[in-house]
Amino acid sequence: MEYSPLGAVPYVGRVDAGTLERVRAAGAADVVSSADLLQAFLVWSDDDLAAHRRAADLLMGAKDDAFRLIHERLRAGEAVTELDVQAVIERAIADAGMSSGHPVNVSFGPNAADPHYQPEGEKNAALRPGECVLIDLWAQEEGRPFADVTWVGYAGEPTDEYRSAWEAVRGARDAALSLLHERYAGEGWGRLQGWELDRAARDAMGEEWAPYFLHRTGHDLGVSLHGAGANLDDYETRDTRTLTPGLAVTVEPGTYPRERGFGIRTEVDVFLSPDGPQVTTQIQREPFVLGVGEWAEVRARALGEPS
Repeated sequence: MEYSPLGAVPYVGRVDAGTLERVRAAGAADVVSSADLLQAFLVWSDDDLAAHRRAADLLMGAKDDAFRLIHERLRAGEAVTELDVQAVIERAIADAGMSSGHPVNVSFGPNAADPHYQPEGEKNAALRPGECVLIDLWAQEEGRPFADVTWVGYAGEPTDEYRSAWEAVRGARDAALSLLHERYAGEGWGRLQGWELDRAARDAMGEEWAPYFLHRTGHDLGVSLHGAGANLDDYETRDTRTLTPGLAVTVEPGTYPRERGFGIRTEVDVFLSPDGPQVTTQIQREPFVLGVGEWAEVRARALGEPS
């Protein structure tokens, strides 16, 4: 039944207590959650995966366009605002015939310390030297699964404090990805639960930055941005659903020390292929160092590629 023991996963706890009592009184001594069964109805088709990959490719290009605009404006000594950057991304999504559903998130400086910030109207900061940049962007083809990524940068050379936080967040992301690959290789799908990846990321972040990790590590991806399958969550809930082949999740740890004036998140998408996990988006290796040097070198460094 659509029941979750002790309400651990409220997304699938749809049956009221009275109904449960009647079912048990009728002789069903063991009521079992249908949470994992329901995920079988969410499995992507080949066309879904192809559409997701197209959306992911589009976002990778839009991300580069956005950071390049910031880089060039800084080098020219010109102002750049959150809405300027948001417009570049939204235009790329529209030109590709895709949709974001609602405008994407571009956060400068202290605004990045709010994981749910979104510029609009008068909420529109101009970037200043020594401030961070966080861009969370998503898109889909109509009726197909989303792609969803977050990348970060810094106006000028990052401070030691910012680099320490970045390394902690990157380490948390990589710990979750490593566990995903290790457990699949040893056992295949069917035993790894969503909360385990959240716990791996949270434990890997370390004592200094983990207290500012204020959301789950990832969510199911679907036709809705936050899909109905298992989330990577041991923070908001303890998601005991197993990771199901044919679905996809985000891996997106972050830290948001508001009093220090910045926030960091890194996000990739992972398709849970029957043959093992496949990261479908680029993986950020270093923050974009914006306004310093040539763009090609800045981009290569962020991607961990030879310049």
